[in-house]
Amino acid sequence: MFSAVWTHHTVVIDDLRTEQRWPEFAAAVLASTPIRSCMSIQLYTSDLELGALNLHSETPYAFDETAQDLALVLGAHAAIALNTARRGEQFRSALASRDIIGQAKGMIIERYDTNAVNAFEILRKLSQDANIPLTTVAQQLVDADHPAP
Repeated sequence: MFSAVWTHHTVVIDDLRTEQRWPEFAAAVLASTPIRSCMSIQLYTSDLELGALNLHSETPYAFDETAQDLALVLGAHAAIALNTARRGEQFRSALASRDIIGQAKGMIIERYDTNAVNAFEILRKLSQDANIPLTTVAQQLVDADHPAP
């Protein structure tokens, strides 16, 4: 059932006891849960990411057209919330990366009496030569000079 969400916006199983599209899934659910109907709503958080809002009911035919419309609205709100949370995490991560790179650049500037552009180039070269992300090189430099207690 969940693979179908990749190609359909909404997938409904009205009654797992009579489901023909995914017999193994239906049998497993029936054997271990009281679930009798399911609905999956495709969530878009970006062009490359996909999620699904999965709803279940112990009642067959629980998801009529009104329920599907409400689920689509809820799914849209969920997608917006997920996207906002993801962007917030990306922003915090970028700030942390920028901070550690700035610390490493400052150390290089002070030790080698150079400027910010040259310090960044040194970090970039170390990153490329070692095939290690720039933030990791910067973190290693800072950690080597200021080990954790």
